[in-house]
Amino acid sequence: MMPSVYSVGSVRRGPLSRSMSAALHFKGDALVTACAAAHVRGYLDTTQQLDERDPVDVLLVGRNAEPVEGVRIHRVRSLARQDVRWRNGIPVTSPALTLAYLAGELGEFELEAAAAIAFRNGLRASQLRNVIERNPRVKGVAELRRLLEDPTQAHDTRSRWERKLLRLLRAAELPLPLTNVSAAGHMVDMLWPDLKLVVEFDGWTVHGDGRRTAFETDRLRDQNLAASGHQVLRVTARQIDSAPYALVARLASTMTAIRFSR
Repeated sequence: MMPSVYSVGSVRRGPLSRSMSAALHFKGDALVTACAAAHVRGYLDTTQQLDERDPVDVLLVGRNAEPVEGVRIHRVRSLARQDVRWRNGIPVTSPALTLAYLAGELGEFELEAAAAIAFRNGLRASQLRNVIERNPRVKGVAELRRLLEDPTQAHDTRSRWERKLLRLLRAAELPLPLTNVSAAGHMVDMLWPDLKLVVEFDGWTVHGDGRRTAFETDRLRDQNLAASGHQVLRVTARQIDSAPYALVARLASTMTAIRFSR
């Protein structure tokens, strides 16, 4: 069940209005799905947002249709009632089925980030299993099965730089951290609990008038983490984009030094 891909261009408003227009075009026989549904549901972070160049994915039920500019069509013969929902006045696939179609479009860590948000918003692992049973031919089923092996290990990332660093760590065969978890009473970006090593990202956003307050808050948090025995490394988007291998080498050296100091 491969999607038909058409050129983007017919509907160039914001993602919500484009999704609404795409669904209405098929006169009640289509639901928004995949990345467009994930956007409507709030499953994408600010570095994943759709723009006017991205096609709107729709799930067309029970019939064929002529190509539509700016729309990517996935077809099914029928759809279970529990897989049909409405969000902001837009017909969308259920959270579980949205993830199933999303899994066929996103990379591993991008999917895990979306799944982490879905789980926080109430999605249950049993709902994903039921969707797999009802839709065994969906392109992303294999990735969903992997995710379901231990949904608590899905990396809850908030930016493309976090995901890029995870991919670099995996390529270097270094242990992957927990992401966006609590350490010593503070929410940290990355944590290796056995090493008591924390990585925090600097420069993701511009603080504006609150820059001084944010700076002071970050330094106080670093001090509290250090007092609890954690070592804190701060990295930047520029380091990840411009000198990724040097950054990974420093992380590897830090991990080795911590292990040998015990």
